[in-house]
Amino acid sequence: MEGGSLAHMEKKKYWLIGIILGLIFIYLLVSILEKEMSLIEVAPDESIIQPLLAEELPDDPTRWKYDDAHAFFVEYRLERDRVRGQELEMLNDIINNTHAGAETRREAEIQVLKLVELMEKELIIENMLKAQGYKDAIFFGGRDGVTVMVHTEHLTEEEFWRIADMVAAVAGFSREKVQVIQQR
Repeated sequence: MEGGSLAHMEKKKYWLIGIILGLIFIYLLVSILEKEMSLIEVAPDESIIQPLLAEELPDDPTRWKYDDAHAFFVEYRLERDRVRGQELEMLNDIINNTHAGAETRREAEIQVLKLVELMEKELIIENMLKAQGYKDAIFFGGRDGVTVMVHTEHLTEEEFWRIADMVAAVAGFSREKVQVIQQR
């Protein structure tokens, strides 16, 4: 009986060693891939972006002025992505900093999750509005309310309320906390 038990324990030991070696291999592979991916730099074509970049923009996106409404939407998304990237980089630096306290790292993780949740809402709302036939849309999330800017020539009262209801449902705010702005 003991011979069978020893053989069984020996098999478990080899399985355990195999699993540990497999996990080490996967960890090393992911680390190498992560380092390689961090070396990849995506640089936008300046000849396309430069005409869209006007001047220093006010902090409030609703006050931005453009000759071309499409340029506004492109510029805003570029700026939002740039700022979002900086925020995520800063939060990831805090999360990966071994000298930062556990509470600080936990708060940074919570902020990353909130940012991802906001990004998901932006994507859903903006694409839902485009799917409804609007030329473009941008969602601005806030603590006390939200704003959605819709690129359309004409916005009826019925369309306004339909947009407000949809945005309120996805964003988790009451309809009264949703501002709809028409951008021509």
